[in-house]
Amino acid sequence: MLKEVQEVSGRGGPLLVNAPTGSGKTVAVLAPLLEHAEAADHRILYLVRTHSQEVQILQEARTIAHRLERPLLAIGLQGRARRCFLLENVAEIKGATAEEHGKLCADRKRSTERAMQGEAPLAAPPELPEGGEIDLADLDGCPYYARVLQSDLESLVDRFSSKLPAPHEFEAYCREENLCAYELSKKLVPHARIVTAPYAFFFHPHIRRALLNWMQVTTDRLDLVIDEAHNLPSQLRELSTVSLPQESVRRARAEIAERGDFQLPDGPSASRFLDLVGAAVEELIHALVREDDAILPPSVFEDALLTALGGTSHRLDTWLGALATWGENLRDERRRERRLPRSWVHTVALTLLSWPQLEPPSYVKVATRLPRPALEAYALDASAAARPVLDCHLSVHLSGTLTPLEEYRDALGLGPRARFLNVPSHFPPEHRRFLYDPTVTTRFEDLKNDPRAIQRLADRLVEVLQTLPVKTAVFFPSFELMHKVLESGLQSQLPGNVFIEYNKVPMGDLWRSIEGWKKDPEGTILIGVAGGRLSEGIDYPDEELEAVVLVGIPYPRPTAKREALRRYLDQTVGHGWEYTVEAPAQRAILQAIGRMIRSEHDRGIAILLDRRAPAFASVLPGLAPIGNLAEETRAFYGRRARWSSKASRTPGDRPPTDLAPSGDNL
Repeated sequence: MLKEVQEVSGRGGPLLVNAPTGSGKTVAVLAPLLEHAEAADHRILYLVRTHSQEVQILQEARTIAHRLERPLLAIGLQGRARRCFLLENVAEIKGATAEEHGKLCADRKRSTERAMQGEAPLAAPPELPEGGEIDLADLDGCPYYARVLQSDLESLVDRFSSKLPAPHEFEAYCREENLCAYELSKKLVPHARIVTAPYAFFFHPHIRRALLNWMQVTTDRLDLVIDEAHNLPSQLRELSTVSLPQESVRRARAEIAERGDFQLPDGPSASRFLDLVGAAVEELIHALVREDDAILPPSVFEDALLTALGGTSHRLDTWLGALATWGENLRDERRRERRLPRSWVHTVALTLLSWPQLEPPSYVKVATRLPRPALEAYALDASAAARPVLDCHLSVHLSGTLTPLEEYRDALGLGPRARFLNVPSHFPPEHRRFLYDPTVTTRFEDLKNDPRAIQRLADRLVEVLQTLPVKTAVFFPSFELMHKVLESGLQSQLPGNVFIEYNKVPMGDLWRSIEGWKKDPEGTILIGVAGGRLSEGIDYPDEELEAVVLVGIPYPRPTAKREALRRYLDQTVGHGWEYTVEAPAQRAILQAIGRMIRSEHDRGIAILLDRRAPAFASVLPGLAPIGNLAEETRAFYGRRARWSSKASRTPGDRPPTDLAPSGDNL
């Protein structure tokens, strides 16, 4: 990795690195890039998907700086919503978009600057009532921003270059000193050799322009690193997707009712127009969607609107323009009132104005019922949003599950210049075993046609779990199957403190709960979904997790959007099925199994309860059918503390009272 990164530093272009967790990817990339960036006066932008990844990168940078025995400034960026101390207790701000939050911030910064120039007094923010929230209209300037303007930036650069704080340490310092963490990080960025940021900072066009301006750098002097890169293609498709949720139309209609109806030019009233839009959206969802989503016939939505309104496409554009203007005026009015500059009418109008331009082959239009009722123009082409990557001097794309590398290259349109590096695992192969059960499956047709399939799956899972003497994670292909198996009586037969993942629990609550389970001596089994939050991005080192059971192959759920993407990739690169079905399943398997092997000292057994597992034998070395599992686990783990409590138990027996399940600890 060191050699390849050093070489790409000189020649430029993309480098795709697939290397297992624990192989030192971060330091192997940062060290040579830092050497190159300092020699060529380049800047390193390290993009991350999660906050925990950002912490790790800054910790590695701190270690490198310590080894070099010289100061190094590395700054971690976060969005305003995470770092705004002034607005964190304002109820109205919760759920604000980055644009809305930015306008609020800009107004308060201007008030602060005028006050500091003596043009107007700067009012202190009101005291927060106990248990209450601040009214946004009561806030004028920002004392936290004022403190940034009053600070000695040079001394702060020296301070943070020597200490190199992690994001939470930086925010704690800012809070203690009453400094705006967001604005201070922007002031420090031009002096930083390494900047870490979430994906959106680079791939959202408006934010990217601002970021490059803050960094005072052009893309040809930017060395880009993308961590956990296997997530990027789907993230870019979502970023480019345009959605019209039913709820947005309802809120726009309520906005008109609250502010007063008005007549559109030579057309219906605004309320009547939005009623017809809402009815058309609802009718299409009801008529077409049977499960998750359905493809919209060409122009069906536009035709439905024109038929209901009795107009032409030109008149429709005129009406939408009038609605957009009304919404923009409302946003300005709310801004003058120091309120959140939001208008649902404006959002709906702009979405409908853009709708006719979002056409094949780059887009497919669908009606969705899940995760929310909406019409969507789903982006099939991730390469359009990824194009700025090619403008950078170099880009290093990192993941432990980036294979197949050709699929990632093609999805982002990185071209023949992209180089591949597939790093084999350096962990002792005898520290892990891969087994599968040829007697069960989660194949959709089998579960649907066999009324006892779920119960048989649950019984087999209980047998396996009662034989494993270590902390074990169980990952299902979906929440739906997980709940079906739990409801079949599985939970009552599990020993110890069982942790169950639910998909609507806030990440902070989930993180705290899982940390408690890790430390609990009675914590035995973790239950979640492959591709979910517990199976990606959370580490379980040493004896926190020593076995993984995958209940079935986590093939992605068949949806209209995925089928459209398969056809699109068949036409463009010729590998639709491999890239949309096989590759995501392989990544989900490797991510889930990778939770238990995080260092050369970790050991673990991974068991796939599905007879289709041999299809992935190429990435699961030594995969073999389950034999006598009790003998295999005893030989692999030796005698563990819980082994004796299970050895005398037969499959299906309820565990002893001292290991009675506590159930879902959320």
